Amino acid sequence: MSVALADAPALPPRVFPHPHRIRYDSQCLAIDGRDVFIFSGSFHYFRCPEALWPARFQTIKAAGFNTVETYVPWNWSERQMPAGLDDFSKVHLKDLDDWLSMAEHYGFYVIVRPGPYICAEWATGGYPQWLPAKKPRTFPPGEDWLRSDDPVYLAWCKHWYQEVCPVIAKHQITRKRPGAPGVILVQIENEYDYDHFTPDAAKVGQLKALARDARANGIDVPLITCWTRQVRGSADPVLRQVFDCCNFYPRWNVSARLRPEILKLRREQPDAPLATTELQGGWFSKVGGQLSQDQDGFSPAEIQNLSLFAIQMGDTVINYYMLFGGSNFGDWGARGMTTTYDYDAPIREWGGVGKRYQRVWAIGHMLEKYGVRLARAESVECDATTSQKDVTVAERRAQDGSRFFFVRTGQHVERRDGTATLREADGRKIAFHYNLEPFGSKIFYLPPDATSATQGRWLPEPAPAITSLERPENAPAAVTITSARMQADPGPRRWTKLAPHETLAEAGDYGSGFVFYRLNLSNPTATNLMVEFPHGDAVLAEVNGKPVAGVSTASRAAFELPPGRSRVELLYEDRGFVNVGSGMDKPGGISSAQWIGTSRIVGTPITGWKMHLVHGTAKRPEVKTDFDDSAWPDADVHAVDGNQLQPGETAVFRASVTMTQYQLHSSKWDLNFGRIHDAGWVYVNGASVGKTTDWSQPWSFGVTKHLRPGANEIAVIVHNDTGAGGLGAPTIAPEWKGPSAALPAFGEPLGNQKGWWRPDFNDRKWKTTLTGNAPAQTNLLTWYRMDFRLPAPETGMAWRLRLYSAGNGFIYLNGHALGRYWQAGPQHDFYLPECWLNFGETRTNVVAVSLRPLDQGTEIQSAVVATFATDPL
Repeated sequence: MSVALADAPALPPRVFPHPHRIRYDSQCLAIDGRDVFIFSGSFHYFRCPEALWPARFQTIKAAGFNTVETYVPWNWSERQMPAGLDDFSKVHLKDLDDWLSMAEHYGFYVIVRPGPYICAEWATGGYPQWLPAKKPRTFPPGEDWLRSDDPVYLAWCKHWYQEVCPVIAKHQITRKRPGAPGVILVQIENEYDYDHFTPDAAKVGQLKALARDARANGIDVPLITCWTRQVRGSADPVLRQVFDCCNFYPRWNVSARLRPEILKLRREQPDAPLATTELQGGWFSKVGGQLSQDQDGFSPAEIQNLSLFAIQMGDTVINYYMLFGGSNFGDWGARGMTTTYDYDAPIREWGGVGKRYQRVWAIGHMLEKYGVRLARAESVECDATTSQKDVTVAERRAQDGSRFFFVRTGQHVERRDGTATLREADGRKIAFHYNLEPFGSKIFYLPPDATSATQGRWLPEPAPAITSLERPENAPAAVTITSARMQADPGPRRWTKLAPHETLAEAGDYGSGFVFYRLNLSNPTATNLMVEFPHGDAVLAEVNGKPVAGVSTASRAAFELPPGRSRVELLYEDRGFVNVGSGMDKPGGISSAQWIGTSRIVGTPITGWKMHLVHGTAKRPEVKTDFDDSAWPDADVHAVDGNQLQPGETAVFRASVTMTQYQLHSSKWDLNFGRIHDAGWVYVNGASVGKTTDWSQPWSFGVTKHLRPGANEIAVIVHNDTGAGGLGAPTIAPEWKGPSAALPAFGEPLGNQKGWWRPDFNDRKWKTTLTGNAPAQTNLLTWYRMDFRLPAPETGMAWRLRLYSAGNGFIYLNGHALGRYWQAGPQHDFYLPECWLNFGETRTNVVAVSLRPLDQGTEIQSAVVATFATDPL
């Protein structure tokens, strides 16, 4: 059965396979014949141990949410390469199945987003690390294969949907009795608008293929996308059955970011509900940056202001990203991401709650009572006068006559106290007193037929106090770890042969941890070995059993070799897979090794940059060689993470580089950038030399053929989508080339092969050291093991490890891969899931840490285990 909504004549009808179970119109979803306001929060099952799911679901349920959302990472579910498209033996989806069942048990509707691309600050954006090996050799170089409409790529997406969609399908409400919870929406793709380089036709091709594959494999609830303009107003009969949603991360800039985009969504998609699949619940933390909780713009007032403004604008589907963030265990976090994915979300990484949770609790309980009325409430014109210009009032009126007056201030410094006087469109007048906190927002509600403000009430009503949950009394004392056992990792016992030009993924290694390479070289005179690797990774070396200092750039390292025979072992540090842009299909590992005559491989910084804001990126005259930029302001680009641009801004950056005839004759040259955030188009002397699609990694372009003796004009167009962005750390460097050296074998560290991370590993022969007092180690890789004991468990207690160390590496707790440690911080507190801990004075817990040296060697400087209710210092 199908139902067609009233549409413009040119558009095919919207078809609902089960209209009596679920359908939608321009205002809201209707489930089992009833209008529903969807109040949802993101809870990723793969970022939380299964034993803790019930506690998280209970906390979400208590706050009045009726829906939860999750991504489904393909790489989490199919970690090994299948034999072919019809081989599903490597797919494991029991955890998704169990999570969906538990969500139903707690009475939730569910929104599922199976990708295949999910972004999510997750390794490779959710794509399996083996998938790029399937890229046809005939695919055009320089174009992005992932997220395209290439038939081979689409065949593998179909392979994924053939497995994941049936699991989702059996949990749809359309397979349940009326009134039962279950899956109500399924998203295909993810934020396609931020992919600036895949052509529109290719985007449409992939979207149609995914929609067809979803339907063919049992999905019969509505399909959605987010930030995907190809869906909006589409006349294609397949895409017509999909509706698009917005995502918002405005921090304090709520009205300016939400209002124009929600109005635009309404114009472009007039017959579907206004929906936000990602309403800012916080923000992630990056290596070397700030923890989520230390960033600006996530106050309790902000999340209330943001939420109520979305409702004021007509949203009837709201999903917080994140409601509960969780952790990037192991090496699953994307490049540059911390282990914690706390997000400063209303429900914290360890399950704790605080004032931001109280705000969403209050909104949830408000929607339980008034959500149905708000789902069909219409915006009503009213003339409002307030005591302060920054205080605004907007009205929505429900079908039963209920009136909701949204009162807010956009400034977040001072309180606002005053009177609002309103004249409604029907001539009625009303006045009421308001009292707003900084960045405050409330709803003044008047029931049907109310004639006086005295009949009104303020919403949402405050949540009950939860301080006892946030800081329990009589928390156990912190446990200081004073010693550790230590052992240098000598490298693999088992080596895997590596064919010429074969990547690690092609050889069956899909991780992103430490990898050893072995070379046996012979050279008559002293020389240098240069290795190349993905931007942002690192390589250390031992020659004849001794660590050697090297010279490194973002993608190269050079090491001196003595004359004669040399046994070289290289430790490659893979710093994670990127989650966006063309870098997703770049293989990890050392890509080449060469003999070169010098170790001077560090680039020369390019100075004298100027910047000018522009509108649009196409056919910019500012990239031409003879363009006059003398009136432009200077731009500071020395930092790796450029922050010259605000969200949504586009600019052209220009500088000049002088080259001599000798320089151009003696070497080839690369133009390098530490970052280009978010998308960039690079020009040398007016000629395009490349584009960038991934803000999280450095970029390098061969520019020799575009250079000339004398002045050379460099121009970069940069468009920034979200957060601070711009141009970072540009350099120019010679492209050193020499005879190739074979990389015949690779292997995991011995500690990984022998299970030095397991709690039952026998480390009695290891050296015992005192934390904070042991000499720093310079071995390529050093392992540390530490013991601690905890008292019997107490209700509501969550534990953390506060660790300060020198070096980068990995942390394990009782055999579980806890995550990555970065010397650069900012994370030093690591959540220890209760289900992975041993409690009681007779039971031991073991923390294992593998570290590679940076500038300070490796050392455990301090380690303390404490509850989140106890300051471990």
